[in-house]
Amino acid sequence: MKNIQHVFFDLDHTLWDYEKNSRETLTDLVYLFGIDKQVTVEKFLKVYQSVNEKLWHKFNNRQIDKAHIQQYRFPQVLRKLKVFIDHEPSELSDYFISNCSIKAGLMPHTITALDYLKAKYPMAIITNGFQEAQHPKMKSSGLNKYFDKVIISELVGWRKPQPEIFHHALKVMNASAESSVMIGDNPKTDIRGAERVGLKAIFYNPTGNRKSVTEWQIQSLEELVGIL
Repeated sequence: MKNIQHVFFDLDHTLWDYEKNSRETLTDLVYLFGIDKQVTVEKFLKVYQSVNEKLWHKFNNRQIDKAHIQQYRFPQVLRKLKVFIDHEPSELSDYFISNCSIKAGLMPHTITALDYLKAKYPMAIITNGFQEAQHPKMKSSGLNKYFDKVIISELVGWRKPQPEIFHHALKVMNASAESSVMIGDNPKTDIRGAERVGLKAIFYNPTGNRKSVTEWQIQSLEELVGIL
């Protein structure tokens, strides 16, 4: 990929290993709140993943807001599992948000890729995640030192794939779309969103199970060394 001067990354599922970190946090949560007495950890995790993915899909499509996810995520999980506990669902939500965001797990080869790219390009994060979680994630995982800016959707008023958030990111980085690339795991929010405003895009598809029509696709972040 030629003529690149600035690199933009998604955070969750692309650099910060959401699946690993959330699984560890949710496992602790199941035991702490006594949920293991009614369902297995694996069953709880499976239902949580299903509920969470659907809510985030609606969030990214601007059908619901942040408060809706935080208010209804765990009640939906408990209801589907027919689990009853002596705690308010808001306690589970507060525990999850505060503890998951300080986990340090990264996707494979993240540091290898970032060490290489940091020496060549100014870099920034563009994320739809919540502000109270994203900065702790960056700090706890050691990602802060690699990025000049962290653009968080709820702070700037737009979320991927809206073009405004990409235009804003380009402006704060003093970058041009034609010489910038966006790297992310979501075909719609990261890839199509970036390409619509003229950025090049690299689709990170570690499982190989998702589809995107973009020209550039990788299964390992290590591949960025050969592309950029």
